[in-house]
Amino acid sequence: MPSVRVRIWIGLAVLALLGFAWTFSPRAIDVDAASVTRQDMTVTVSDDGMTRVRDVFVLSAPLDGTMTRVEVEPGDFVTDGETVVTTIRPLLPPLLPARTAAQLKSAVSSAEAALTAARADAERLRAEHARLVRDLDRAKKLLESATVSQQAVDNAESAEREGYLALRAGEAVIGVRRQELAAARAALLPSEAQNGNDVIAVKAPLSGQILSVDRESEGPVAQGTPIVQIGDLNSLECVADFLSEEAVRVKPGDPVTFTDWGGAPLPGRVRRVEPAGFTKVSALGIEEQRVNIVMDLDDPSERQNLGHGYRFMANIAVWQGTNRLVVPMAALFRDGDGWAVFVIENGRAEWREVSVGHTNRTYAEILDGVNEGDRVVIHPPRLLERGAKVKIRTMPKASRAIDQAVAATG
Repeated sequence: MPSVRVRIWIGLAVLALLGFAWTFSPRAIDVDAASVTRQDMTVTVSDDGMTRVRDVFVLSAPLDGTMTRVEVEPGDFVTDGETVVTTIRPLLPPLLPARTAAQLKSAVSSAEAALTAARADAERLRAEHARLVRDLDRAKKLLESATVSQQAVDNAESAEREGYLALRAGEAVIGVRRQELAAARAALLPSEAQNGNDVIAVKAPLSGQILSVDRESEGPVAQGTPIVQIGDLNSLECVADFLSEEAVRVKPGDPVTFTDWGGAPLPGRVRRVEPAGFTKVSALGIEEQRVNIVMDLDDPSERQNLGHGYRFMANIAVWQGTNRLVVPMAALFRDGDGWAVFVIENGRAEWREVSVGHTNRTYAEILDGVNEGDRVVIHPPRLLERGAKVKIRTMPKASRAIDQAVAATG
């Protein structure tokens, strides 16, 4: 029978062996877990966009001139053909240098002299025609007494006709000289001689609201200069540029939810996917091919305070399924070219290959590999291996409520 000292040493050795075994034995790894469930699933593509009025009219200056100050402001309602946005006076003549003024005055004097000469020539032709008329009357009286021949009378009539036509030409020359004089005098008109009634009223071309005022102050304006933009906010549409690989999944009629615009989510529909893409450089400096997608609100009257050029987030549903077997996306990890999950069975993490269908930001559709009710590991840690012991970490109530809210929005 061993002595007491021997038994004590034996006991200490057993305790040491048990301590070594406990120290180096594999411990259960704390993990988060979720259940494989069945639920309705929606796959969406999302991107930023902006609202815009479908038909924006840019009211421009119809001619060069001096524009008065624009009195309308953004948001004001205007009526087609009635609301005067501004008025434009034609440009005033420029100030004349001394040399140019002297030349124009000389031109006026020349025009006056030419007009005087034309009038004198017309008086001469009028006197000549009067003489020819008297000669014709005298020849006709002498023809009655057979003093002159018929040929003399014919010659007198021809001479009178030529004199009449020459007189007409002389009077026409007077009109030409008079217009030349008027043009020479008009070139000398001072800037203050502008006709005050020569004003063009620029009116609204349609009924709607002023979206923006491009030119407000009074001053010279060139023809075609934009003044204001007018549109009807009841014809508001939404446009967002999506990556081309996402745009090919979208078709007209797909449901849309507009969020992150400052109010409650608004429902809508895709109206058009534009056929041409364009290159856009992202914030990271990466060139991306993007496509504009045009969408409409289901009820334009519910747009609330949305206006032209407001930002929103467009969430387009490209696929919807009911009663699908799903797992959280956080449970999936790559297995070569496929996917796998860790299923918790009898306190251990078992490796399972799964076939994945549709995915969204929260859930993945599982076609094969797990069953409803199975518990899977979320965010598997790096140390987790096949068959390792696991312990499900208890999730606080607040975190559980947050995860449920995220899942509901996904």
